[in-house]
Amino acid sequence: MFGKIAAFELRYQLRQPIFWIAGLIFFLLVFGAVGIDRVQIGAGGNVHKNSPQAIGQIVMVMTVFFMFVSTAFVANVVVRDEETGFGPIVRSTRIGKFDYLFGRFAGAFAAVALAFLFVPAAIVVGSLMPWVDPETMGPNRLADYAFAYVWLALPGLFLTSAIFFTLATVTRSMMGTYLGVAGFMVAYLAMNVALQDPDKLQLASLVEPFGLAAWELATRYFTAADSNSRMPDLVGPLLWNRLIWLPVAFACLASAWFTFRFEAKAGRVRKPAAVAEAPPSAPAGRRLPAPGRGLEVAWAQLLKRTRFEMGQVFKSPAFAVLLLLGLFNSLGSLILGDELSGAKLYPVTRWVIGTLQGSFSFLVVIVAVFYAGELVWRERERKTHEIVDATAVPDWAFVVPKTLAIALVLIAMLLVSAAAGVVVQISKGFYDLQLDKYLYWYVLPSAVDWTLIAVLAVFFQAVSPHKFVGWGLMVLYLVAVLTFPTLGFEHNLYLYGGRVPTPLSDMNGQGDYARFAAWFRAYWSAFAVILLVLAYSLWRRGTETRMLPRLKRLPRRLLSPAGAIGAAAVAAWIGLGAFIYDNTNVINTYRTSIEEERWMAEFEKAFLRYEKVPQPSVTDVALDLDLHPALPKLVTEGVYQLVNDTGAPIRELHVRLARDTKALQMSVNGAARVRTFDRFNYRIFTFDTPLQPGQRTALSFQTVMQQRGFKNSGNTTRIVDNGTFVNNFEFAPVVGMDRAQLLQDRAKRRKYGLPPQLRPPKLEDRAAQARNYLANADWVNADIRVTTDADQTPVAPGYRISDSIKGGRRTIRFRTDAPVLNFFSVQSARYAIRREVYKGVELAIYYDRQHPWNVDRMIKALETGLDYYQANFSPYQFHQARIIEFPGYEQFAQAFANTMPYSEGIGFVTDNTEPEKIDYVTYVTAHELAHQWWAHQIIGADMQGATALSETLAQYSALLVMEKTYGQAGIRKFLKFELDRYLRSRGGELVEELPLIRVENQPYIHYRKGSLVMYLLRDRIGEAKVNAALRRLLAQYAFKGAPYPRSQDLVDALRAEAGSDPVAQQLITDLFEKITIYDLSTKTAAVKKRADGRYDVTLTVEAKKAYADGRGQEAPAPIPAGEVFDVGVFDAEPGKPGFAAKNVLAFRRTPLRSGPQTITLTVDKPPRFAGVDPYNKQIDRNSDDNAIRVGD
Repeated sequence: MFGKIAAFELRYQLRQPIFWIAGLIFFLLVFGAVGIDRVQIGAGGNVHKNSPQAIGQIVMVMTVFFMFVSTAFVANVVVRDEETGFGPIVRSTRIGKFDYLFGRFAGAFAAVALAFLFVPAAIVVGSLMPWVDPETMGPNRLADYAFAYVWLALPGLFLTSAIFFTLATVTRSMMGTYLGVAGFMVAYLAMNVALQDPDKLQLASLVEPFGLAAWELATRYFTAADSNSRMPDLVGPLLWNRLIWLPVAFACLASAWFTFRFEAKAGRVRKPAAVAEAPPSAPAGRRLPAPGRGLEVAWAQLLKRTRFEMGQVFKSPAFAVLLLLGLFNSLGSLILGDELSGAKLYPVTRWVIGTLQGSFSFLVVIVAVFYAGELVWRERERKTHEIVDATAVPDWAFVVPKTLAIALVLIAMLLVSAAAGVVVQISKGFYDLQLDKYLYWYVLPSAVDWTLIAVLAVFFQAVSPHKFVGWGLMVLYLVAVLTFPTLGFEHNLYLYGGRVPTPLSDMNGQGDYARFAAWFRAYWSAFAVILLVLAYSLWRRGTETRMLPRLKRLPRRLLSPAGAIGAAAVAAWIGLGAFIYDNTNVINTYRTSIEEERWMAEFEKAFLRYEKVPQPSVTDVALDLDLHPALPKLVTEGVYQLVNDTGAPIRELHVRLARDTKALQMSVNGAARVRTFDRFNYRIFTFDTPLQPGQRTALSFQTVMQQRGFKNSGNTTRIVDNGTFVNNFEFAPVVGMDRAQLLQDRAKRRKYGLPPQLRPPKLEDRAAQARNYLANADWVNADIRVTTDADQTPVAPGYRISDSIKGGRRTIRFRTDAPVLNFFSVQSARYAIRREVYKGVELAIYYDRQHPWNVDRMIKALETGLDYYQANFSPYQFHQARIIEFPGYEQFAQAFANTMPYSEGIGFVTDNTEPEKIDYVTYVTAHELAHQWWAHQIIGADMQGATALSETLAQYSALLVMEKTYGQAGIRKFLKFELDRYLRSRGGELVEELPLIRVENQPYIHYRKGSLVMYLLRDRIGEAKVNAALRRLLAQYAFKGAPYPRSQDLVDALRAEAGSDPVAQQLITDLFEKITIYDLSTKTAAVKKRADGRYDVTLTVEAKKAYADGRGQEAPAPIPAGEVFDVGVFDAEPGKPGFAAKNVLAFRRTPLRSGPQTITLTVDKPPRFAGVDPYNKQIDRNSDDNAIRVGD
């Protein structure tokens, strides 16, 4: 009987439209992810779109979303019989409880499993499409799909099916079941936030039900070669995750068995009471009053019906559950998500609002979509629609109150979420609440956005033949909003509710962006009124539900005040649309991301040929900048002094400007002829007589950098009312052609017919030493005058030599006293300034008054850095060091000559009160200060390895400052962080991973790996030798032009200091010239107490070494004799909060060979932990097993 019932249920489910609709939707989603080159899941770079990694990732992500589909299948099997009244009949037959309950479940789950087959089928079909770039695809291997389906998808599908089948069995309600789905989803999202710390990944891999965290743990260090060739082994957390959650699924089914009442409950049959016949009543003798009309009556109807509809929502248990779930998710993000790169952030109101916008909005959509269906279809579902529709109530009294009720409910939720944000701030001891920002930055704009959603949801329900169709239309809208921009449909004029982003900043508030967004909100509000009028005109009443008769009545329905309102809304919509179009497409240029790529490809085809055309160098820069922050507008007049230092005559001068900067005037002495390429803002001046070696000339120009009106996207964040931050490449001409604006992605390059790879010159190309890696940033003398608003302080390179205020404008002149790189910034804002003179250097922090917390810490980091860098590298070349805060539209810090712009979103709002967190402020400050040596004293040639001379050495310098501040034990967490980031990033490499000496501006190599390489090298050959090598490099190349230094020069200097020690020389080779990966682990750690009271700790460790190629393919390599590794014994776990030098019981370096071996250390105190490489100095594939508990 079980099999027959299961087969019956399966046949039933296969006949339902939802099976084929859900399968088709998921097929199209996955097909798009595989077949469209702008959409990627689990792929990218060198990882194929149908690789085992991509297949697994797609399947597991879709398993999460398929939960909503599987619930519709398995919950329906229990609820269906109750709703149809067929349940008592079934229970009266000989069918047993087990066969009935689990037979139905088995059939429904079989339908779920079959429907999910559309997902892997879509991957296969998508990979075979003729338009797909074959270079992005690999072979389709049946074993990969089978593994993904059986081990990754089915367990997750079975778990959620069992959970929601049980919930449906208990509640006997589809609404209750879907509330459970929503609750499960919210709890799942909150759990992901709580466990997002990399240190918690091991725990997350076990408790995350779908196995995504376990998958991430198993594949986090996969290279492209790994991702393209194999699935992870079904061992460790991936296996344990399945072994934990499958029993949970069976436990849910068991609870369904025990709670399900199969037998019909017998009860006493009552005899119906006799009904007395009432005497006939006489007809009424008076006429009933006519329904009232007029504005007063309409207003009363609106208020009463809106109050009634709102009550229906507020009294619904589902609403309370959804609201609590939304708050739970938001509170989780607010409480647990306040970290950046391992550092805590203060809960400033700007950050709280941004978090609420991201974590609470999805619930708003759920409530709007769900209750639009419930309110619009309530009377029909309760069979009261004919009575209600027969009343003398106008149609607007149905449409408008229902819409208004949903909008007001959403706004009430908005206020509750804002209150939750305030509570979190207070609970964290932060009392600068800025309630006005909650109102103007969050409540008011979000109220408009959410009302638009409410209107659309009601409109779809009004025109749909069934509630589920209306819900489906809203789902399609949400999918379209997410997918259309990836297909090139990006204009906010046709994306319902679309608007320009409104980035928030404490320094600059909402800037002009809120005003720009308001125009789009007004535009879509007018359209929403049109939708409301159409909903009113097409509103169904009585028994007629077909669309065609309603459409025939539409013209007559519009001959009413509603038609006049609609006409006014259409006029407003068209007028606002024309105004917006004029701003986005006429005054400004509208460009989609696809058009941007096409422009970059055309730019390369037209001008890359000029890359190696010899150009004169800039020696002197004189600029006069007229800045109007509120407009925003920057007019620049300037003169470059140029000299031909190439050794050969120069016939042409190539000059380019940033794309949105306009040249008002530009001329070159001795070059009357000019070819102008307006589309690319590129000019080629031809000298009347070739510029001879040593000969000078001048380039004069006037430019304007201004945004007029507003754009569809990409509105300027560089010139703003308070916090302007521009660099000279943005507002002034650049001499020569470089690769800054060219496509890098190999697939996109193939798409546009470009050579497959755009690589810098090889390390062996000596000709490339003629330019530094900033291409056209020569050493120059600068004389710059900046005029801005009187209440602002401008900052430019050089020392201030005059400062005056006239006519409400402030002018400061800056002049350098020695050459600096022709790459500098200009900033202007209403700053508070903290100054301190330290050993002859003026330290200054220009900061927003709202962010005083870390100013002293920055000063201390500057002092520590200056002491160390000057003592070990070379003297500091300036008399000042300035940190300049800028709005948090971007999250970075940067180093120009004696000036370090620093985003408000990182160091200025970092909370350093928790000592176990990474001191991000000190690290970033020390790193940027180090660039005054590694970029502003020496700068690498424009070739492979260039950034190793700047970023890697700045990382090394900052690490040493951190170590001086926190000790070696305190630096471990940072090394661990860097190691994890390096290993994770290898699999996403776009071209190929290269050894550090050949790095091609690859951040995960020159930052992350560079930190580890330099720290380990310093640990092995000694800090004195490494620093001596760096001094040697500075002595040879500081402040000099071509030939610029190579990374090979750094390696040569290190080899010279390391001497003839073959182990040290091999270490340098492994760290710089090869991609070397270790795998160190501690297998056992046993302790034995000696007779003298001391303890012998015996470790069994295993060491492996491998060399990898650019795709991550590894070849085992022997560990050479004499190569040493750290081994230690501790009475606390290394890297955990509170660990310090006092916890080290024994620590030594010992040679290791490849394979397992035994090491014994003797300590005076009882040991608790021991292991190899406990401080994570080596590039170790899995550093989690380095140190273990003694006795394990």
